Amino acid sequence: MLYLHERIEQERRKMNTLGEALIEQVIPLSEHEELLAISRKVDRLMLRLHLKKLKKSGGNYGRGGTSLEASDMV
Repeated sequence: MLYLHERIEQERRKMNTLGEALIEQVIPLSEHEELLAISRKVDRLMLRLHLKKLKKSGGNYGRGGTSLEASDMV
């Protein structure tokens, strides 16, 4: 799971760097396809991480013992 955390952080850094550059150039973030693609990739990686945690915990993943289903994560 550490590898997945590293990939998420790497992609988030890339996204933040690009986002900051776009803001400096006054380019709308919502119109920049590369930034949106990186954001979707981070979302997919985060989903994979949460699903792995859910599977590892036997479905009892969350605060206060709340049980989550994989369908809740989509």
